Amino acid sequence: MKAFLFILLFLSALPVQAELSEWSDSIQQGWDKSKEYSAEAWQATKDTTRELWNSTNQMFTLSEEERKQARQDEEDQRFRQMWSQLFSEMQDGVQLVDKIKQAPQSRFFGEDKQSLQEDLDKILDNMEVLLEDENINDYRHKIAEIDDYIATSKANIARYREQRITAPRTHMVKTTKAAYDKKIAQEQENIKLYRQESQRIKTYLRERLQDMGIDLSQEQVEVLLSRVDGDDIIQMSVVFDVLKKITQRLMQLTRESGEDIQQARKYYGMHVVLLEMVNYMQDKYIEQVDKIYIPNIDVIINKTLATRNTAQNRLKEENSPGRRTVYQKNIQAQTLTLKAARLYKNNLEEQKTKVRKAQKMIKKDLQLAQNTYDTVELSADLLSVLKTSQASFDVLMNLQVPEIVPFENLQMKTKFQELSDKISRKS
Repeated sequence: MKAFLFILLFLSALPVQAELSEWSDSIQQGWDKSKEYSAEAWQATKDTTRELWNSTNQMFTLSEEERKQARQDEEDQRFRQMWSQLFSEMQDGVQLVDKIKQAPQSRFFGEDKQSLQEDLDKILDNMEVLLEDENINDYRHKIAEIDDYIATSKANIARYREQRITAPRTHMVKTTKAAYDKKIAQEQENIKLYRQESQRIKTYLRERLQDMGIDLSQEQVEVLLSRVDGDDIIQMSVVFDVLKKITQRLMQLTRESGEDIQQARKYYGMHVVLLEMVNYMQDKYIEQVDKIYIPNIDVIINKTLATRNTAQNRLKEENSPGRRTVYQKNIQAQTLTLKAARLYKNNLEEQKTKVRKAQKMIKKDLQLAQNTYDTVELSADLLSVLKTSQASFDVLMNLQVPEIVPFENLQMKTKFQELSDKISRKS
């Protein structure tokens, strides 16, 4: 099954959130509140950076097979932990599905189809949260934190270089040029370690994708992580992956129910609820793309076009070689932004089309499942339909896999990330 999912191998082996938060606070207190580092603070930061790297380095000494087994063990444990709560939510969902069939289309007082559907949507939201992988979220957060640390180090380097200009060559108290050189070198070393750790985290992601049946290059992983809809794609993929396990468990329960048709129908009703959840998630993704992502991209495109038109008109009127050079560079940058934004919009449109195509199949499966749930009277028949549905999950997920083309250059990669940040802030 092709699905997008990445998982943290050993949370305990990586720096925990509290350590990173404490480190971040130390950076803010030591670097933002004060213009200069004391030798002690500088050494503490260096030691912390080394500790962070050594922890990740220790994790990477495991063999690929050992990492794969660890991921599988952790996935199995996570499923066992979520099963009882998920089972309860599915039972509540089945009751609402039954009520919706019997309820009037609308009424002034009391329950109707719309109000009951809203209640079902809340349960589907709860189920979606249950299916979230905390390790995956932690992975995303750590990558984002590393990016922030890199940005902080770059800002510090720029500040140190500015301060170095007026720094004395020798002084008993003030920071000297040599001391600033040392700080700059340390920040450059920190950036190197941050980037290496980030790449290792992304390697674990790539390996997890391979566990799910999809083989991506490291460059393609970078593209996935840079997309504004990356979290949406990953979450839908997580659900499809877990659906196979849930359906397998429901098949087992149906088989064990024997001739008890009521029990078998209850388990099959849970399968109906699962299909409702997939359809619900696809609806939300399409709405996000239509109402948030693409409109925000259009705003960026239109503003950039207007800015570039202004620059082109002023370039025609400008005689100064120096000003003309600046305008020409501005136009080049604006053209790159337009190219990236249009490509980004096209990618989002293509992915939306894929999800819609998959949703059409899900809706057909859902209609069939609802009809089967209402009419089948033999548990053996329900078991047969469950087997067919489980096999169809692979086909459906293949339809939702986005086309991931590696960035053509570093400029395009950087621009995509900038656009993602802008879209995220607007949403």
